[in-house]
Amino acid sequence: MINNVQAIILAAGKSTRFNTEKTKLAETICGQAMILFPTKLLAELEIPTTVIIGYQKEIVKNIITKEHNNSIEFVVQEQQNGTGHALACSKDLWHHDHILVLNGDVPLITKDILVSLYNEHTKNNAAISFIISCNPDPTSKGYGKVIKTATSIEIVEAKDFTGNPHDHCCINAGIYLINKTFLQNYIANLNNNNANNEFYITDLVKIASQNNLGVSTIHAPFDTIRGINTFQELWAAEQIKRSELIKYWMDNGVRFSLAHHVHLGLNVHIGQGSYIGGGVHLLGNTTIGNNCTIAEFSSLENVILEDNVTIHPHCLVKNAFIQSGAEIGPFAHVRSNVTIGKNSSIGNFVEVKNSTIGTETKAKHLTYIGDAAIGSHVNIGAGTITCNYNGITKNKTVIKDNAFIGSNNTLIAPITIGDNAFTAAGSTITDDVPDNALAIARSCQTNKKNYAEKLKKRSPQQKDASPDDFSFIGARVIYPDTPADDL
Repeated sequence: MINNVQAIILAAGKSTRFNTEKTKLAETICGQAMILFPTKLLAELEIPTTVIIGYQKEIVKNIITKEHNNSIEFVVQEQQNGTGHALACSKDLWHHDHILVLNGDVPLITKDILVSLYNEHTKNNAAISFIISCNPDPTSKGYGKVIKTATSIEIVEAKDFTGNPHDHCCINAGIYLINKTFLQNYIANLNNNNANNEFYITDLVKIASQNNLGVSTIHAPFDTIRGINTFQELWAAEQIKRSELIKYWMDNGVRFSLAHHVHLGLNVHIGQGSYIGGGVHLLGNTTIGNNCTIAEFSSLENVILEDNVTIHPHCLVKNAFIQSGAEIGPFAHVRSNVTIGKNSSIGNFVEVKNSTIGTETKAKHLTYIGDAAIGSHVNIGAGTITCNYNGITKNKTVIKDNAFIGSNNTLIAPITIGDNAFTAAGSTITDDVPDNALAIARSCQTNKKNYAEKLKKRSPQQKDASPDDFSFIGARVIYPDTPADDL
């Protein structure tokens, strides 16, 4: 493997081509910040790492520190004067014989490529080694050109290159392995005689070649060394990474109906025999069991699904544990610390928040369940609301096993509905309901015989009509003098 190497990640740039005034290194690819791709790879290779930060340094530092604690050192480049200047800022920390330098915006580089670079570098006892790639696309203007002759090699930065791009298709990946002694002897020789008036690491290649010191290169596929300087390049890199993930899960028995329309995070796990519909987003630390169905246009984030769970179309599920055989949706919203029991059903236009639902419980239609503990074999009628918030505190609703909640119920928390209890449709329940009881909390109905004919004869538009004559009508009555704003 790799020995006696330390890494320097260049992460101080201003990301000007993103046109957002924000550091590009915080942008995510498959749910992970761009800067974490190289830091995690280097940690996997057990290479001690220093990150050069500058523009929006606290944002970049916080992202890295949150992931790696204090295992990575930081150096601040106060003025962004080029890659060579950034590397020079870290010279007091060069403690190993070989210095690996790479940019913070190369999320697709692999372990095998870095190992190959190390092997080539040490085999040839080179002063500097770097990765090149063949990319004949003339629209890729952000990469320096590698110019080789029989006796020399150099890298010409994109802005300084004046030749025919078709004659020089080899580009510089911006990943170098440099002998520390060579670096210490020649870093001060860099100059800023170029279009950007900056100091470039690339000039070290020309310096080594001119001094007959060893220069080695290895080839890598372009898609593995892509840098990211624009949102278009970010999009392309994410497509590649997402395709890798989807191919992996396909190989492990997962069917994607429209793979190119699925958003998939790095930390998602999907069990065999599961089906993922088009437009699905699987984000965060989401785990899907075997033989699950995630139907079209649903989004899951930080969710655990046991086996045989069905998520119907257009559902939003976040921070939830869904047990085996349960069904969610369509058009359901499940969020914030929710557990749904085995074989339970959360139906269309139902929202569940910070609640536990027992086994084989059903809430099929148009219901809000918040801050509730609901038992097993419970039926929640359509239009039921747990009134959990009184304007000051959140309060809990407890519904015990085998209870039946009638349609259009309003349950004023804190409240407990007992085992086998019933509540009548249209009730506003304010007090606990004992086990096996029926709670009815609604106004008594009054029928006025033959009143319909009277209404037809005396319409609300008549000036002598009294409001009392219409007090029993379910619909709102509008009088001629009613201000428009009150309608």
